[in-house]
Amino acid sequence: MTVTIVADDLTGACDAGTLFAGKSPVPVAVWPDPPVAAPVSVVDTESRDLEAAEATRRVRRAIGPGARAGASVWFKKIDSTLRGHAGAELAALLRATGVASALVCPAFPAQGRSVVDRQLFVNGEPRASVVDRLRPEVDRPLAWIPLGDVRTGGVALTARVMRLAGMIAVADAETDADLDALVGAALALEAPPLLAGSAGLARALAERLGLLAGPASLPTGRWLIVAGSLSPSTRRQIAEARRAGLRVLATPDAGRGDAATAATEVGAEAARLLAAEPFDLVCVTGGETAVALYRALGATRLDLVGAPQPGLALGWLGMPGRADLAMLTKAGGFGPSNLFVSLAREAGA
Repeated sequence: MTVTIVADDLTGACDAGTLFAGKSPVPVAVWPDPPVAAPVSVVDTESRDLEAAEATRRVRRAIGPGARAGASVWFKKIDSTLRGHAGAELAALLRATGVASALVCPAFPAQGRSVVDRQLFVNGEPRASVVDRLRPEVDRPLAWIPLGDVRTGGVALTARVMRLAGMIAVADAETDADLDALVGAALALEAPPLLAGSAGLARALAERLGLLAGPASLPTGRWLIVAGSLSPSTRRQIAEARRAGLRVLATPDAGRGDAATAATEVGAEAARLLAAEPFDLVCVTGGETAVALYRALGATRLDLVGAPQPGLALGWLGMPGRADLAMLTKAGGFGPSNLFVSLAREAGA
């Protein structure tokens, strides 16, 4: 059985893909590179901030004409707060692969994301209706699997998913056990639906397939933190990291220029520093910053090896003419304020 994961930004590609590294590293292809042939592969279309039509085109082009024969399980990584064009990209992937149905749940309990009564909650606060976000961009009927039905589990839940063939089903989930039940029901079908969710649903899928990676150990030595996200969580994390004496490069605070340009600039600055000084690990937060650094370094591959904590991903960057570089990625909105400090202490860095 092969698995293909399609994500719309690099940190999302990493935090989902790294969960499947239990038996071998998981390669990530960064747009416009084609998918890598592997038991589990990840495609990053870099489409989160594009218009819906262009995001759709990228998904179709990234998957290519051999999609139907190339994977037996498809996973569409979507943002746990529904940023980007989840509906348009999901619809494009369904058309490209020929999969008849989709099962959608962006819940990520380990990071405070849940779905109840079709509503996405972040740390207990309502954020958005999943159905309302998807409806304008999808081309087939939408259905709902309430939490009570999810918790029946087993044969009853499998039958419920089977009856929704040809539809996009939005499912409730509050816990990892709920997500596991959904994945179990999907995989029990002869033709599983396309699964769409965040790292929470990805973890349940990896575990069901026997591919879940154990906690990854971070390198000791010198660390460089490169931060492009403007989320309050990231800004608190880099402030504490600086106070603890860790080396940090960060984009300016909000209101001081274009975010994409700032990410490109900090990525280029980090690449120059990495060429001039030895570092054992580079920690990158924010998808735009991660891909900016990837390109500034001239990287040709990224192989994921595991997750030190939920929402984090450890991998190795391959660069022509240079030794591989360990890279830790993190989406901007995750983690406590002492995240980098505590990670460094645990690793002895």
